[in-house]
Amino acid sequence: MSLLSFTYGIFKVLGYDLATFVTFLIDSIVFLLVASVAVAGTIYFFRKYMARVQLRIGPNRVGKFGTLQLIADAFKLFGKESILPRLRDDLPYKVAPVLVFIGLLVAFSILPYGSLYYIGDIFISNSGVGIILLFAVLAIMPIGELLAGISSHNKYSLIGALRAVAKDISFEVPMMLSVLAIVVMASARTTNSLNISSVVTSELLPYGILEPLGLFVFFISMIARASYTPFDMGESESELVSGYSTEYTGMRFGLFYLGMFGTILLGSFIVSLFYLGGYNGPYSSDIGLIYLLIKAVIVVVISFTVWLAMPRIRIDKFVNFGWKYLLPISVINLVLAGFLTIYLGW
Repeated sequence: MSLLSFTYGIFKVLGYDLATFVTFLIDSIVFLLVASVAVAGTIYFFRKYMARVQLRIGPNRVGKFGTLQLIADAFKLFGKESILPRLRDDLPYKVAPVLVFIGLLVAFSILPYGSLYYIGDIFISNSGVGIILLFAVLAIMPIGELLAGISSHNKYSLIGALRAVAKDISFEVPMMLSVLAIVVMASARTTNSLNISSVVTSELLPYGILEPLGLFVFFISMIARASYTPFDMGESESELVSGYSTEYTGMRFGLFYLGMFGTILLGSFIVSLFYLGGYNGPYSSDIGLIYLLIKAVIVVVISFTVWLAMPRIRIDKFVNFGWKYLLPISVINLVLAGFLTIYLGW
């Protein structure tokens, strides 16, 4: 049984068509709310973790242990005046942050999250080509960043957008080759190696053990995708004010901010599903979601540690790192995946 089936069983008295519509509507709304709260929780966790690393206390005034600080910040962003650049291109300027946030939420809805007791399998979409769909949706977010940089009519925003494009191109190819290696290995154990759930269930050993090179390339690429230090080429606040988001204020800036932390959380789920066994484990039919959450939190902590410990890399060295190092490593990883699949039966 899945979450959709569970919800459908409640509303099936309405008839098939209406019950199906209500089921998907309610589950989608609840899922989007949960995803938004999870992203906000990630921000709170980062603030407390960063404070501890820097021997500070962090948020501690609003609510118990500062847990309501994010709500206060949200009201602050809602109350801020939305200042619009006079020479902006109006439509793309306003659409850009929405594209980033919608792309993030849709990507969350594509992932499977395992099972939880009587609720069953938790997913919104279980597409047979889920891997292709996931990375197609993720490609929407850089479009929003590019539109923001170009439409703001600001030289810092434009340079930030161009840097973001160079970053995405140089790391997208190694990341896709790493995913292709997983598809190759999963094809030996499942009839649909493009379905994310099938890939997870096909892992006798986590693919991170069988493909450590692929795990390294994919993790670095997801850091680059999230655009935080040391790979925050699109923002570079000490060089470009705030990059492509320089001319944004209020909730429009808040959407970009949520998008960055949401990408960190999303990337942690993807790494956990593809390389760390996902929701597999003892009694996974009941507590698979808990296994996945534990692994994702560990990856989030590692990501935050990289953020706080590493200095920013120069843009040319950063792009060269993608083309000259990660790309050859990803090709080698793909060849090794084929070898393991054909000759060793993994």
